[in-house]
Amino acid sequence: MPKRKCSFNVSLQAKYPFIKQINTPSDVRCEKCRTEFSVAHSGGGDIEQHLKSDKHKNADRAAASSSTMLNFFKKSDAPTLKDLDIAAAEGVWAYHTVQENHSFRSNDCASKLIQSCFDPKFTCARTKSEAIVVNVLTPTAMKELKDDLDKCNCITILNDASNHGNKKIYPIVVRFFQPYVGVQVKILDLQDQPGETSDIIVNYLSQVLTDNNLTAKVVAFCGDNANVNFGGAARRGTNNVLTKLQSSLKKELIGIGCGAHVIHNAVKSAADGLPVDYESVIVKIYSFFYIYTIRVEALKEFCAETETEYQQMLGYSKTRWLALMPALERVLKMYQPLKNYFLSIEKCPQLLKIFFEDPTSELWFYFLHAQSASFHQAVLKLEGQTVSAIEAAKEINQLKDNLIQKQTNQFLPFMVRQLILKLKDSGTNIDEEFVKRTATEFYKTSREYLEQWTSFLTKEMEIFYWADLKKVPTWEDIQKSLDLLIEKQYIDCNKDTEVFDEFSLISNYITSQKITEWNNLNVSTETRWVEIFKHFRANNLQHENFCIVIEYILCLPATNAPVERVFSIMNKLWTSEKTQLQISVLKAMLIIKVNIKKTCQEFHSYLKSSPDILKKICSSDKYKYN
Repeated sequence: MPKRKCSFNVSLQAKYPFIKQINTPSDVRCEKCRTEFSVAHSGGGDIEQHLKSDKHKNADRAAASSSTMLNFFKKSDAPTLKDLDIAAAEGVWAYHTVQENHSFRSNDCASKLIQSCFDPKFTCARTKSEAIVVNVLTPTAMKELKDDLDKCNCITILNDASNHGNKKIYPIVVRFFQPYVGVQVKILDLQDQPGETSDIIVNYLSQVLTDNNLTAKVVAFCGDNANVNFGGAARRGTNNVLTKLQSSLKKELIGIGCGAHVIHNAVKSAADGLPVDYESVIVKIYSFFYIYTIRVEALKEFCAETETEYQQMLGYSKTRWLALMPALERVLKMYQPLKNYFLSIEKCPQLLKIFFEDPTSELWFYFLHAQSASFHQAVLKLEGQTVSAIEAAKEINQLKDNLIQKQTNQFLPFMVRQLILKLKDSGTNIDEEFVKRTATEFYKTSREYLEQWTSFLTKEMEIFYWADLKKVPTWEDIQKSLDLLIEKQYIDCNKDTEVFDEFSLISNYITSQKITEWNNLNVSTETRWVEIFKHFRANNLQHENFCIVIEYILCLPATNAPVERVFSIMNKLWTSEKTQLQISVLKAMLIIKVNIKKTCQEFHSYLKSSPDILKKICSSDKYKYN
């Protein structure tokens, strides 16, 4: 039998209050010397052994000989107007530091520079700017978010994980619709977790929802299409996040996979059946020229001979939704110079030699480029921060219908047909029927992939299609949505008459002429509803119940892209040079960047009109970290 590990229990916490549990029940951190260690071997004995270490003893001696930092700061309950002006400048400077991805360390120099050039009283070096961000601006942003969430009726939570070194970071993003503002997408929480199992994710999500009193308001869970989230395309089994979260919350949720990810995978899956391995060719060409100046200069000479403008090669990644079409396009623009160059060099990579010697290679690249354009445009439409699930479902259905038409008609793009004629004229043996069969199989495979992975989305969203206001909605359409919301207890069953009365008023505003005007201006769905609700509020017309219907529909996202954007921002903030950045500080910085939608000038004006925030910036309490 393996030895049972000890854990950090309540009695040890009481005896050693400066020891805190982290990650697992056996992992702890000493708050005095900031050392992390394990108590798995002997529990309290491990702690006693740590107390005897030189590092801990030095920390004790340093604490005994030092005064608290707060003693060095002025204690004043009534800051002057000058103090408040300086506080506004310091607050916006800390905000600017985060928004421009600067390090807090850079403010050591910047603070002194501002002192010497503008105001001698300005002091906002690394410690102060970090304290303002973590303990003043972030709590303010979170309070505003919680106030907004208290007022809303329906939300969707979005989640994903990203590795940074040995840390696995989990942001929880919340999406909701405000009738007079529009769709809001903000960070609710961010933590590191010890793993990526469904139990870990569900426990984390449930705890955050409970802490924020959102369990009754959550409508849907959105994540990427990994099996751990939904149990695969068929969504079978119980060992996945969606099923366990529904069990934990004791309510049915809508499971929304990432539409952009599915579309990308559909074209990638279908392209695997083409005679050309496009991925290997693109990556090989890109890596061949990536850091080799001599090779690039030689290629430029071949470009000059063919009167082709040189353009830098583009890389390709399987995980980047929008990388395929531009990479293909770049190779096609440079095809003749690339072909001449690679076939002229002595040690040409075998993969590229075979590719450029095959007369049909260019044909298949043109075919894939033409098809990837349709998928590329679909992803562009879906990845927007405020695009709704109903818009995603419609776009995916249109893409599937387009593929059915291409499959039925054995469609070949113009450039492919031209190249077939060119090859025939040059005496090359080209099997046109094989090209048509392969193209037809491409359309079939990509369509079947879309149907397999989006059937849940398109079926569940069908009754909400009217809400995009592309045409005048009917009561028959709305009643189906209303019945669902009554069944799920978001609207009282006794209020259906009130909803009809509100619909009658709204239908007077949503005329065919209004719909045409919106369509011509390409007005987004959320903007159309915000305009309606603002008009009703201005004229004191009842619309409260109808707001709930629209809140439910528009809180449903099209993709998991908002979480991916958080990771993108995180990578810009948490660079390899910022190795000492703590998760709590990273969380604060991300909340400010994502949740506060103000320019630095706007934020300065906001601070000037917020004396409570300025007083917190002036106070020494901002240095009291939890």
